[in-house]
Amino acid sequence: MGQELLQSIVAEVTQSKHGRIPFARFMELALYHPEYGYYQTDWQKTGRRGDFFTSPQVGDLFGLTIGRGILILAESFPPDQPWLVVEVGGGDGRLMEGIVKAIEGKGNAVQPTIGMIETSLYHRHLQQERLSGVSLPVQWVSRLEELPQGQPTIVVSNELLDALPFHRFRWRDGEWLEIWVGWDETTSRLIEVEGSLSNEGFLPMLKDRMGDRIPDEGSETEISLVGRDWIQSMGTWIEQGYLLTVDYGGTDEELCSPLRKVGTARGFQAHQMVRDLLISPGEVDITADVSFTLLQSWGEEVGFLPLWYGKQSRFLLEVGILEEISPVVSTDPFSKEAKRIRSLRQLALPGGMGDSYQVLLQGKGVACPEKALIAGDKFVGIWS
Repeated sequence: MGQELLQSIVAEVTQSKHGRIPFARFMELALYHPEYGYYQTDWQKTGRRGDFFTSPQVGDLFGLTIGRGILILAESFPPDQPWLVVEVGGGDGRLMEGIVKAIEGKGNAVQPTIGMIETSLYHRHLQQERLSGVSLPVQWVSRLEELPQGQPTIVVSNELLDALPFHRFRWRDGEWLEIWVGWDETTSRLIEVEGSLSNEGFLPMLKDRMGDRIPDEGSETEISLVGRDWIQSMGTWIEQGYLLTVDYGGTDEELCSPLRKVGTARGFQAHQMVRDLLISPGEVDITADVSFTLLQSWGEEVGFLPLWYGKQSRFLLEVGILEEISPVVSTDPFSKEAKRIRSLRQLALPGGMGDSYQVLLQGKGVACPEKALIAGDKFVGIWS
């Protein structure tokens, strides 16, 4: 499998006009090639036997709490109108399983339809197995446009945008150069090649990200045009509803600080960080921190308003994760209550994995729900 994908990439590189392709194109092939891409193949990606952990892997507490938040947001929808809850790239379905458990039989008089946007047949099969017994109707599609438009909708993505193809840049001798992917015949290896920007639109984006600061020599950063297209397609399609994004990342000020000189692009394999992103395409997860500044800006261009931004740990606490914990303390370390307390420590308490993720809530065409407050024009918010 790895050799077939490598051969496909090398063929595209060598046949290109300048013998190189943007890193974003390499990443698209490495992760999403229809036959050999990392996310299209049928092996476990998450959990102990996979390459990385996600919040839903910790237990059902994460999904249940996100479901609580969805019910709060749905209070702004007409109570007798059909509505949608959509997850994009749902992995093995654990997150949506928890969301559905929180929603079933509660909230609006009309229960929502669940939409699962999934292009991987392997992951779609896992999701169908996990959600086979739920009472809410579930529809699987490959594209958002295949779902019924015009209904109030809440779209959720968890660790999706960090894995969308991104372009890489390096500051060299007073200017930004793009990091391309080439092929070295002598060593028979894919290599990094510095060259001119593949898109003139990158330059103003890079200037905005850096502000008044001049980058250090060799500084790197990343921009995902696919991420821009994704969020703007959501904003174009959604007429009334919310977009809830959970992912690694931060503001541009944080991501472009001198301490982040090497950029945030990295790979993961068997829970180990991989720095050589060109090695073993199709067998390594590739990711970079998400710019939530850009997500807010791109969303505003299509009518999204930022309603909340902050750490996942804080979001879960303010939505009500503690109410999912039983007040009865069990002495059995394997009891449901004990497992949930351990999950709570990981997801929502200081020092846990919840501090590593950010949450951005954006809304369009909705009256701001009582429990969600916009903090002026600042890139912050509160949920109280």
